[in-house]
Amino acid sequence: MKSTKGISITAVIILLTAFILLALNVRAVLAHTNVEIGPFTIIIGWETEPVVVGERNAIFIAVSEGGEPVVGLEGTLEVAVLYGGQTFTGNLQPGADVGTYTIEILPTVRGQYSLQLSGSIKDIDISEVVQPEEVLPAKVLQFPESPPDPRELQSSIDDLTAQLQIARFLAVAGVLLAVIAITIAAASLMKSR
Repeated sequence: MKSTKGISITAVIILLTAFILLALNVRAVLAHTNVEIGPFTIIIGWETEPVVVGERNAIFIAVSEGGEPVVGLEGTLEVAVLYGGQTFTGNLQPGADVGTYTIEILPTVRGQYSLQLSGSIKDIDISEVVQPEEVLPAKVLQFPESPPDPRELQSSIDDLTAQLQIARFLAVAGVLLAVIAITIAAASLMKSR
């Protein structure tokens, strides 16, 4: 079947399918966050994605102004990694490419981390919180079996500890009741003689 311009409908469907697949692939690759602060474009993400618990990684930061890389930020820009009320401040190191920087980190808990950018870029003060891609549990990459999740193990341990405390209380109460019952029985026996 041909259209009036000589392009078959099959060709159009193939091109649309290829475009959609390409768009989905590009989105998966571009998991970094872009932030505009003044004249600066800051790209933030993880150096290795997907990022999983227990694997050494690094926060990746690229800074440009008008398309040109900005250098020398390791002395003026501070990046703190925030999670669950805790803060990790790593050393901002120049990356492999001009205008890129990294902070090495080994994420130990899955979930959403935040980055607090503070200090200055050139003469502009920076105070911004951004969120890179979420840290995933290690089991997403483990094969053929994944070890138990540490959080789930800790929850099981906490539940078992609570059950053990209840069992100890009931055992002590049972021993006390037995002692009282034996004392009453002995007193009754002595009284009847």
